[in-house]
Amino acid sequence: MSKRSKLLSPKVLLPALLVLALLVALFLIVPRVALPAIKIAAEPVFHIGGFVITNTMLTAWISMIVLIALAFFATRRMSLIPTGLQNVMEVVVEAFLGLVENMAGPKWARRFFPIVMTIFLFLLVSNWMGMLPLYGSIGFLKEAHGEEGAGYVVQPLAGNIEILTGNKAEHGAAGYELEPFLRSAATDLNLPLALALISVFLTQFFGVRSLGLRYFNKFVSINFKKGVFNGVVGILVGVFETISELAKIISFTFRLFGNVFAGEILLGVLAFLIPYVISIPFYGLELFVGAIQALVFSALTLVFFTLAVKGHDHEEHAAH
Repeated sequence: MSKRSKLLSPKVLLPALLVLALLVALFLIVPRVALPAIKIAAEPVFHIGGFVITNTMLTAWISMIVLIALAFFATRRMSLIPTGLQNVMEVVVEAFLGLVENMAGPKWARRFFPIVMTIFLFLLVSNWMGMLPLYGSIGFLKEAHGEEGAGYVVQPLAGNIEILTGNKAEHGAAGYELEPFLRSAATDLNLPLALALISVFLTQFFGVRSLGLRYFNKFVSINFKKGVFNGVVGILVGVFETISELAKIISFTFRLFGNVFAGEILLGVLAFLIPYVISIPFYGLELFVGAIQALVFSALTLVFFTLAVKGHDHEEHAAH
């Protein structure tokens, strides 16, 4: 049988026609998806007294609860021969601990590991949960402001539940946009900035703990005993070291924020242009990007910790 006849056989043709019919039915029956409003600032969900709870703050708490639940269920029935969730978590923890020990050495690995592993797991869970269907699709409908015709048409569904369609509001008619209840935590610039500040601050902490106050010599190096030129160079090196530490905060923050925020916008735009089909492979890509960003952030934090204490270890080795 030729390849053409195989493709035209009922076993192949019938499922293909069913899938095509299903896609056509989805386009005809289900309302078109609205283009998401691109907003950098997180949207408020509710208030506790005078404290505003945003959707990204809420998802950060949910990510913490998920991690606590994973730790509880993985360790509640521990055995010498691990099975199930305990086995999975032990494999992940042991692999990451081996990475930390290879990079930082056994002396500092046990101190660095809890911090680095927590950052990795939190970002991984947060980034992956941000792709769940509930994220970015359920929330408050808010009247769109701006030029006439801004926003989209609302279609009643059942009771007080309404759907924001992909049809633009006509001129003179009220248009609406969605403020979601849940949004990926890293799409709020405050979360990457907070993690970056923690990483850089702990880098200085471990450096001081290892070297003492001598750690700050790399930032303030004023020594003209070897000549004016060497003294000026030492001052410039200290300035560049200070700028480098500040640049870490900016680099950490915008690398994580930019990748996660761009991925969320990409999925929303693709769902608006060609819904139900074209977004599927990009979900796989975003799963990969979410894992890579968590790994990069935690690995760079580990590298900076290691470099901060490396000079002290070298001095001890030389003394011996």
